[in-house]
Formats: sequence, structure tokens, C-alpha cells
Amino acid sequence: MTKKIGISLKDELYEWASREVEEGRAESVSALIAEGLAVLEARSRLEALVADLRAEAGEPDEQAKVRLEEALRSADKAYRRHLAARAADAA
Repeated sequence: MTKKIGISLKDELYEWASREVEEGRAESVSALIAEGLAVLEARSRLEALVADLRAEAGEPDEQAKVRLEEALRSADKAYRRHLAARAADAA
């Protein structure tokens, strides 16, 4: 189920979003905004999980911090590849 709402965007942000649609990197401005909110929600849930883990287990050691940074970089690269593949499919 989806909910239709109205939002206001700064002109330059709307222009960028429109170019993303025109160039095939997004299905629509609405879809782009929805995807951005989904990313923010996932990040918020991850931050809450990390806070819970820290509360239970304490601060991670340096080795764990390095491994976490590597995992986050890998996740970011995978997400960027996904976006690139989706844009290629749309073209």
C-alpha cells in the first residue's frame, strides 16, 4: 500500500531529481524520493541496532571497527552497483 502526499523541494533539488529521471537513473521523482527515504530508514534502523549492540557488549575494539568500516564500504559499493545496473536496464 502506498500513501500519496505533497512535498516541497528546493528548486535545485527538484531540478537534480528531474534530471535523474530524464537520464534514466530514476523511474520518477516520486520513486527517487521514496528510495531516498528507504535508505534513510535502513540507516536509522542500523544505527539503532549498533546502539543496542554497544549497550549490550560495550564499545568495539579497533579490529572490529576496521571490519565494520570495510563492511559499510562494501555495502555502499554494492548499492552503487545496483543503481548503475538499474540505470543501464532502464536505458
